[in-house]
Amino acid sequence: MKASDLEAEMFAAGRRVRQKHIDRMISLGVPGASIAVVGSLQVAFGIGSASSDPAYFYQPGEGPAHVIMPVMSDGKMIDLIAWRSCNPARWFWRTGTGWALGTDYLGPRWGDEAVRLFATPLEWLAGAGEGICILDWSAPEIRELAALDTIEAEEMVGRKLLGILSKPARVPRINYRKVVRHAAA
Repeated sequence: MKASDLEAEMFAAGRRVRQKHIDRMISLGVPGASIAVVGSLQVAFGIGSASSDPAYFYQPGEGPAHVIMPVMSDGKMIDLIAWRSCNPARWFWRTGTGWALGTDYLGPRWGDEAVRLFATPLEWLAGAGEGICILDWSAPEIRELAALDTIEAEEMVGRKLLGILSKPARVPRINYRKVVRHAAA
């Protein structure tokens, strides 16, 4: 799926947002100001019907209404996720490319402020996108979080991350070969 297709799908979902959807987000604990902050950088969220499969992917079109959110990396939309407001802890990918929301927080930072780690996309949106939400806990990119000085997280999420980062990194077996020297002709 091309990036332009993802963008078209996301913008269509964004155009379906009505006041009742914003009110629902606010009732779930997302301040209107947080929606505005995220919305100033990207489409904060959209609405779309979707059907999901057991592998955690979704297809737009048929099915119940879902909240649709873009997954960005270096300012580019790389994936979309969909989740139901009645179950924000379960989300589905459009392509499976996006491993986290807020990966810009892995870049160079000023000061020693802790990077916030959110448990769900709903919490990430409520936090104005000022932190990271891991979407794929099996992604190898999670090890990049070890480069951060300090991470602030709920205990359950923090313990899960600590368990992953505490495992030694896999190192392949390296076979050495002899250097072959060729005589000058």
